[in-house]
Amino acid sequence: MNIIVIILVLYFIKEQFSFNRLQKLNYLFLPVLSIYQVATNFKLNQLNIILLIVTILIGIVVGYYQSRYAQIKRELKPVYIYYDDEHNERKIYKRGILVKGGRSYIVGWIIIFAIQIMIQYLVLVDKGPIQNELYHELLADFFSIYRLKSLGESADHWYVWALYGTSNLFYLNFLCRRHPTVREALFNSDKEILES
Repeated sequence: MNIIVIILVLYFIKEQFSFNRLQKLNYLFLPVLSIYQVATNFKLNQLNIILLIVTILIGIVVGYYQSRYAQIKRELKPVYIYYDDEHNERKIYKRGILVKGGRSYIVGWIIIFAIQIMIQYLVLVDKGPIQNELYHELLADFFSIYRLKSLGESADHWYVWALYGTSNLFYLNFLCRRHPTVREALFNSDKEILES
């Protein structure tokens, strides 16, 4: 398992330094799902209220930091080819956005993971192997569908959903404010452009 964790960490780091396509599943669905998980699994007591406030504040700060240094690149991807009246080949493009998180995204992810471990070990006294937690968090970050797999197991770990959900939600919010093309790509993605 140690070698798998190392490979996943190296892959995660490499991916943050390359441009990746903006996907609605990662940027919209998972933050909304996270909020839903917190809302359905949160048990009202003084400790949980304090934890919720702390996780939201940390999520806002981390989301802001991660988005501040994210790089955006536009792309036009040909989706159709047709021939005009003069028999010239023409293309119809679909706009796409590529995002590169870089060092700031990795630092933010490490902060979120460290806070999760601190809450788990210091506040909730849920002691389990750290490498096991790292492995599961890496899988959840690489493969969005893996986070969906753990829905039934999340009742005791609502704070994990709160940390990742708020940081992702505010990352998206700040990214959309800095780069209106991100908002356009997420919410108006069916537009096609005719080659001129």
